[in-house]
Order: sequence, then structure tokens, then C-alpha cells
Amino acid sequence: MDKVTSYDEFCEALNGRGDVILFRGQPVSDFVLIPSGLRENHINKADAQMFRFVDEMQKVFGYDELTCIEIAQHFSLPTRMLDFSYSYTVGLFFACFDAKGRYGDKDGKVYVFNKSRYEWILRNHKKNSANVVRSNEYLYKWLQHYVDKSDTRMGDDGLDMPIFVEATRQFDRLYSQRGLFLLWGKDEICLEKILKNEGIEEKDVFDTIVISAEHKPKILEDLARKHISEDSLFMNVGRIKDLVSTIKYGNPSK
Repeated sequence: MDKVTSYDEFCEALNGRGDVILFRGQPVSDFVLIPSGLRENHINKADAQMFRFVDEMQKVFGYDELTCIEIAQHFSLPTRMLDFSYSYTVGLFFACFDAKGRYGDKDGKVYVFNKSRYEWILRNHKKNSANVVRSNEYLYKWLQHYVDKSDTRMGDDGLDMPIFVEATRQFDRLYSQRGLFLLWGKDEICLEKILKNEGIEEKDVFDTIVISAEHKPKILEDLARKHISEDSLFMNVGRIKDLVSTIKYGNPSK
């Protein structure tokens, strides 16, 4: 595990990597890979909130189920998805950025995820999830089971391991963050435990780069000069924010 103190050192730590590499930044280094909707404080109500959100979004905007879930994810409604990015600078930004000021004294972390190798491992382990791609009707079949509140295990045909789903990018925030998602199916545990249960070494799928806490502000300044900042990566869509606020708290955001 590398630990870096500058933007240039971060770039050096990425040298020599091949395949399709993805990034996820966390402002605190003890994070484990599990979606917000499967964390203890959300798991009992997250799906119900998601069902309502999808219903309302389809009425207002006519989006498909996947797009609705993507939008919910980006407006902080708990889902079964984790954000990743094709951009190393976006990953680095989120390892340093702390909107609520909770982790200023904590090291951050960037996950460097080998998407190509992970999907090869799914095929090698003969997982159903290996057959699911963004354009595959199977994914939409699963999503329809999900939003219809029916059994997402789908017998022996369910998503037996998390899968990467390309973003539909129907709104600006996903485009600016070069985002995609890791979607959980039947498992309700963190990816680290899923891999262990399957006998897969974490190092065969991802590694991490730790970002020095005291150097986060300077790294954010360097990223801002490259037009990677809160202003460039976050887009505001008032109606969606109000809907999420109403679902979560009972009243629209102010």
C-alpha cells in the first residue's frame, strides 16, 4: 500500500498499470467496499426508499430503472451501488474532499480497481454475473425484479457477485465524473468479504493508495488548477434534490 503526499507522487504510483483501471476515492482510509444501502443504519429502509424514488422519477422524467437508481446514488439516497470513476483525478479528489469536515485529520484512500481482471475472474469462476453487461436484457430483468419488490435472487440465476454497470450518463454529474457503478445483487456484505468467501485474493482485484491527511488541502489546490473541483464535479438539479429530501426527511430541501 503506497502513501503519497502530492499529486505528482500519486501519478507516479500509477505508472505501469495496464488493463481497464477504475478509481474510487475515500476521505478516510479504513473504509470497506459496501454500498450505503447495505450499511447497518440504512439496510432496513433503503430498498423501500428506492422503490418510491424510482416510481416518482419515472412519472416525472420517464427514465428507465437503471438511470433512476444512478441518479439516486448521486443525490445521496442509499442504494445497492458504489461509485467508481475512469478518472484517476476524480478518484484522488474524493480521497481528499470532505464536504462535512469530518475527516480532515484522517488519511484518505484511493482504490485502484482492475476491472478487466475482475471480470475475467467472474468468468473463470463461472459466475452468473459474468454474463451481465450494460446492454444485456438480463440486467434489466434483475432491475425489474428489484423495483417490483420481488425476489432479486431469481432462483439460481441471480447476481451472484457484484457487477460493474456503465452509467447511462443522462445528466451532467455522471458525465463530469466519468462515472460508473459497482452493483450488488444477492450478497449484502462488503466486497472484501465476498472475495474472501470465493477464495479470491484482494490483490488480484484491487489495491489502494493512501493519501496523507496533512497534504489533502494542497492536493485539492493542485487538482483545482486542473479543473477538478467541487464546482466542476457536482451539478445541482433542484427538483431531484427536493425529491430525495422529501423521501428521506419528509420535507423538501431549502
